[in-house]
Amino acid sequence: MTRPDEILLAGGRTTQGVVRVGDTVRRPSGLHSHFVSALLRHLAAAGFDGAPRALGRDDCGRDILAWIDGEVPAELSIHSDEVLAAAARLIRRYHDATAPLVATPAAQAAGIEVVCHNDLSPCNFVFRAGLPVAIIDFDAASPGRRVHDLGYAAWLWLDLGNVELAAPGQRRRFQVFHDACAPGLSRAELIASVLERQLELASQGRTKGNAAIVRWADDCRAWVQRNFA
Repeated sequence: MTRPDEILLAGGRTTQGVVRVGDTVRRPSGLHSHFVSALLRHLAAAGFDGAPRALGRDDCGRDILAWIDGEVPAELSIHSDEVLAAAARLIRRYHDATAPLVATPAAQAAGIEVVCHNDLSPCNFVFRAGLPVAIIDFDAASPGRRVHDLGYAAWLWLDLGNVELAAPGQRRRFQVFHDACAPGLSRAELIASVLERQLELASQGRTKGNAAIVRWADDCRAWVQRNFA
């Protein structure tokens, strides 16, 4: 139950009970809280302004984050080239800012390059004046490879698999996103990551008994295989 000065924030898929209090966000703490707080502190120290600031914990033991003004979309939608490029550049800046955290010989030997957000859907971005300016909801963040994050981001930002969108246009928009987020990554590598993330989500859906997620991920994967081969 929320207090009188708390505004329940809707849309959270991973963590429930997230509220706004003044210019802060309060989130239930968990096993991942320490890692997320350290990540956000690192981003702030690195001068990355596209993520919330970690402000400690309140008297209820909840994590306190700085509020970021703007709008967060509730659903996927069709984005212009300008928006796609802006999102891709923001993701690239985020990855670049996290790279020093995992710059160890052991991490490099394991193929770890950055701290992946792991859920770079448009629904985890704050928009202002129609453009994405910040990333939120780092609950699933973990060390990994850039391409792992980018495959999911490309899938969701372009809504790859949406049969209402023509394949030639999607291939062109895919190139816009790819050029802005990972010019050093081949098109084939990014497409392979999209397919991998779709397969991964379908597997998670089967484990959880979520038939709708399984069907959506499988259908999207089949569409990508047909149109991006």
